[in-house]
Amino acid sequence: MAFFKKKNRYPGDQYSQEYIDEIMATLIKENDITKIPLAFAFLLTSSKDLKERAVEVLQASVKKLSNIQLIKLDKLFRERSSMEWSYDWRNESPENLLLPSFKEETKLTILGLCTFHPNGYFREKALNLLAGYSSGQELPFLLLRCNDWVREVRERARTYVENRIVFKYVDQFVNNLPLVFKQNSSEREDFRFLFDKIVNLLSQKESLASLYQGTKSKITQIRKFCYKMIIYSKAFTKKMLVNFLILEKQPHSRLLLFNEIISDISKEEFNEYYTILKRDKFSLIRVRVLQQLSNINPSHSKSELEKAIFDKSGVIRSTARFLLTKQNITDFSLYYINEISSKSKKDLRGALLGLGEVGNENHVKIIIPFLNHQNVGIVKAAIHAIELLDADNYKNVFLELLDHEHKGISKDAKRSLLNTYEKDTIYRLYMYSKNLHTRYNAAILLCSLPKWDAINYIIEFLANRNEDDIHLLGKSQFSRWIVNINRSFEAPTKSQIDSIKQALNRFGSQLEESETKYLEFYIKGF
Repeated sequence: MAFFKKKNRYPGDQYSQEYIDEIMATLIKENDITKIPLAFAFLLTSSKDLKERAVEVLQASVKKLSNIQLIKLDKLFRERSSMEWSYDWRNESPENLLLPSFKEETKLTILGLCTFHPNGYFREKALNLLAGYSSGQELPFLLLRCNDWVREVRERARTYVENRIVFKYVDQFVNNLPLVFKQNSSEREDFRFLFDKIVNLLSQKESLASLYQGTKSKITQIRKFCYKMIIYSKAFTKKMLVNFLILEKQPHSRLLLFNEIISDISKEEFNEYYTILKRDKFSLIRVRVLQQLSNINPSHSKSELEKAIFDKSGVIRSTARFLLTKQNITDFSLYYINEISSKSKKDLRGALLGLGEVGNENHVKIIIPFLNHQNVGIVKAAIHAIELLDADNYKNVFLELLDHEHKGISKDAKRSLLNTYEKDTIYRLYMYSKNLHTRYNAAILLCSLPKWDAINYIIEFLANRNEDDIHLLGKSQFSRWIVNINRSFEAPTKSQIDSIKQALNRFGSQLEESETKYLEFYIKGF
């Protein structure tokens, strides 16, 4: 493709129509932000039609970006070093990228992009023009320039931001809290005085409604930083944070809220919120709840801890057992055996996993029958338990399950075989199994062999053009093998070299020429 036409005065006039169409189409279809700096170069053009077209596409694209994506976009502009930046932008005006017919919102977006420009003089002019807007939509661009690498631009941006730390802009500051916290963590220059002013603004009674509204945002980062600001300003009650926790889905935001809830919590408050906290989906939170329960109500925690040793999370089961040992309870195998033997078996999965964690090889016979259970989760728990207790003596069982018709069971059996299996048996499964997932799992096991044993199988998988998953596995494993070949100095045996040569003879014609040459080079000296 021809990127450039005959040299013209303006950067936007340098490109072929084909190139312009490709950039525009990619932005419209994929909103690929790496293309925004390229489309920006089309704005300074002698063609009114091109300018209008570029502005329409850029406006639509930028409108879809989050605060975090704006930070990335700013960096992308800085990294640009192609021909259009060699233009004399220092003496150019950002207003020449606009047309009188553009809407104010559109002008603001284009001037905002101009503040990302690598040329500091041009960037400063755009910043000054942008400061003339007062809708609040200019704020993210001003905040980003508070961390500019040119002191003059940085100081001016901070003045413009400081002038906006008033109640009129509260909603905009809430929407841009990810940028506020990002700038406060910058190492370039202290942003603290502005940060404190923003915190003070958002801590006022008149601002809290906006922060509470921000906790309902669909954007995870905005919710998270609204929580942080509410916590930072001390404008909360435990009950309020618990209500936020109930609605919040994102684990890290949940942990942020939980840490503040649990901090200095009274016995009465903990008892009030315990039933909510103990059901949290985040295992790290449930661990902390169990620990707090054991500390606050040691005499009443036994029954709750006994339930927790059957939890679906291994971390929870382990924590509960540890806390029970402090109450002189140590025979956990009995708990699990009793549950496995019970009529209800309501905690069967947790009991199987738990017995695998604390039992011994003599307990395997209790677990074996559940490998034929109708519930897939129970079968997988039994596989894992046997692996923990006595994997070496039950590899034949795992091999049988590797060829199970259920994909998940086959996958778990593969994991149990990673450290103990016979390659010939695995290869027969790869060759003759009717289950595609079994063939794929067998291929993974063969790729995990020592490098000189694995490569002849990798060659075969790479040459397999009939099964896309296995071919792609072979391709990725071949690349990894090439990268790691010199990380150990283990020399291949003669039989290993012979196996590689045989694999090349059988499948070499189906490999790329470069792949064959790589292999021939590496075995040449042996």
